[in-house]
Amino acid sequence: MDYLSQPWLISLIAVSLCMAIGLGVAAIHIRRLYRVQHAMELIVKELIKTRDSSKKKFGELQSVSLGTGQKLIELERKLVSLNEVQQEMSVQTPENKLYSRAVKMVELGAGVEEIMSECELPKAEAELLLSLHKHRSGH
Repeated sequence: MDYLSQPWLISLIAVSLCMAIGLGVAAIHIRRLYRVQHAMELIVKELIKTRDSSKKKFGELQSVSLGTGQKLIELERKLVSLNEVQQEMSVQTPENKLYSRAVKMVELGAGVEEIMSECELPKAEAELLLSLHKHRSGH
């Protein structure tokens, strides 16, 4: 009996060959899918590292921002205080204004007599201002 003349045997061999080829192709695709899966796992790991790094940097920026805000509040308080001092100084008594004028005259080179007459200061005070100015300027 010739087995190759049997149609069912030829069909069985053909089906077996097709299945073998199909399994080979499927194995190739499965290996590709495993490689793609591995590559995607690496990408996910890198993304997680990047996310964690970004979280850390954001936290640091947040801390710096809070510190800067506190410093701004502190500077604002100092500015308010300086403005108060400046207003107090602008409401000086006439006597204080005369001394300020006398100091300015000394800086411009005025003499004792001129300071006494212009600022209505006693001679001793005018001489004291001149002496202080000479001492500061190193003359």
